[in-house]
Amino acid sequence: MKKIFSLLLAVLMIVGTLAACSKSEPASTPSNTGSSAQTNTDAETPAEETPAEEQPAEEKPAEEVPAEEPAAEIPTETPAGKEEGTLIDQMSTWHWRSFECQYIDGNGEFSGWASGGHYENDEMADFVASNPEWYKDTAMMEKWEEADAPFGDCINAAIAADTPFTSDPDNNHGLMVYKTFNVDDLADSTLYEYYMFYDNTVYCYVNGEPYFILDGNCVTQDWNGGYDLIKSNQGDKSFKDYLHLGENYIAVSIKDAWGGREFDAYIAYEKGSTKKDITLFDQNEEWQYTVFKAPYIDGNGEAEGSAAGGHFEPDELADYIAAHPDFMTDTATAKTWATGKAPMSSGAAGWEGENHGIILYKAFNVDSVEALKSCDEINLYGDYDNAIHVWLNGVEIYTDDGEAVTQDWQYGINAALDKDLVLSTLKDGENYMIVTVKDAWGGREWNCGFRAHWN
Repeated sequence: MKKIFSLLLAVLMIVGTLAACSKSEPASTPSNTGSSAQTNTDAETPAEETPAEEQPAEEKPAEEVPAEEPAAEIPTETPAGKEEGTLIDQMSTWHWRSFECQYIDGNGEFSGWASGGHYENDEMADFVASNPEWYKDTAMMEKWEEADAPFGDCINAAIAADTPFTSDPDNNHGLMVYKTFNVDDLADSTLYEYYMFYDNTVYCYVNGEPYFILDGNCVTQDWNGGYDLIKSNQGDKSFKDYLHLGENYIAVSIKDAWGGREFDAYIAYEKGSTKKDITLFDQNEEWQYTVFKAPYIDGNGEAEGSAAGGHFEPDELADYIAAHPDFMTDTATAKTWATGKAPMSSGAAGWEGENHGIILYKAFNVDSVEALKSCDEINLYGDYDNAIHVWLNGVEIYTDDGEAVTQDWQYGINAALDKDLVLSTLKDGENYMIVTVKDAWGGREWNCGFRAHWN
């Protein structure tokens, strides 16, 4: 469903220079028992936490490596009754405005590559302070200049829009874009999907409503490496829920720190679609839980320190698991635990301080496992922090445990699980999930959902 220019884009990305998108050393990749996971962060603190989580001294900002753009799609026959296309294509024309703001990195270097920095002469911050709902002022945005995307140098600087955001990157780290599009069908059988390439610190609004916001405050990862399917992280609405018949619009701000920068987006549709997610349970739901004392002694021997390579002492969670090896199937006990509503960082009473360990339990119903078999993926999505193990009906289906050494926390994850394993474990009627989380330093979190997804 991509524009014909996808072929040109694929060729250019292969022969083009991608070094501009490098941020530094590569982020570690979580290990899991399923297939590859898409991540949106490389540091333990979610973007909205204040202050940002203290990082171990030896950690460096992750390398911002753009994913390889897939080759141009080969057209296939569309089944009868279906129609596919785009409302906005890649490399379309957008209204834009750039902003002068200089990034001073965490080492005090002008336009440096260290995280933890700040902006000076920040025209973008001043503009937002004076126009806090700028993304609703369509009359203003219509007056901005126009240019063809992409904006930035990650895809290929040779085809980038000629704006100060690209031509004077040291002094112009801010960009806002705006585009209208028309919708003529909101039938239940019509699917709309939004894809975006962003780098970095993205605020995306659809018809004046916040749709997707990822702001790492110059500390945590807030960029991607290609045209990713972007689902709203501002509630449980689908992209179509933000739309109305007639003219619609998207407004996006980008505020790059170090390394490469980019923005482009497209909207794909399919009429007569049967591709709807089936949510087995969502984020922000209730879980039953029990908390365990497990003080973290960091790699420097400091109690409740923030250096990697440490251990837990004493570790009541490990002791409980050793004494109850069948805890992941002991639903009778789990049903007696306290109940709290995710996110569990605030919903689980007592999960704080030296109480680093928690076990969570959730029961949920499946109407028909057969109806899930045609899905493309089964996803665990949301936020966790950190060192998690996930069991479905007593079978471990996902693990991300860096043992206090490697990264094992994710915010905004959309992990593709082992579909065959999950389907063989699910059953019609009541099912349950058991999760263990054992946080080391910094923030702690569990707020995940579970769904079947059709691409």
